Amino acid sequence: MDARTILAENLIGSIATVNEDGSPWVSPVHIFSDEEAVYWFSTEDKQHSQNLNHDPRVSLALFSTDVTKGPKGVYVNGRAEKLSGQSVDAARQLMVEKIGRVLPVFETATPYKLKIGEFNRGKSTGNCWYFYS
Repeated sequence: MDARTILAENLIGSIATVNEDGSPWVSPVHIFSDEEAVYWFSTEDKQHSQNLNHDPRVSLALFSTDVTKGPKGVYVNGRAEKLSGQSVDAARQLMVEKIGRVLPVFETATPYKLKIGEFNRGKSTGNCWYFYS
């Protein structure tokens, strides 16, 4: 198992955003990924969405559910982008490809994108992979 497998197979991850007072906020989100980015959908009333409106920095953590050979995780750090226009349709299509349909809760939610970025070989260890964009 490698980072690509974890990104492809995980549909739930945790994102950390920054509250207005500078404190961290962690939220579990349904995620969908492709070769270049991780996507999630959220409504504007959620704390993590409000945080991204004033500070787009985000850190995402995904872990393999297969622990037979020890923990494996992927960490992606960068700046989230709120999608609009045709990018929204593309993000919804990715959801359909991954799970077969657009979940009702996400029909009117805003999609966000976090580029996977560059692999950090120095920080990464055996079964934990770090990416920065």
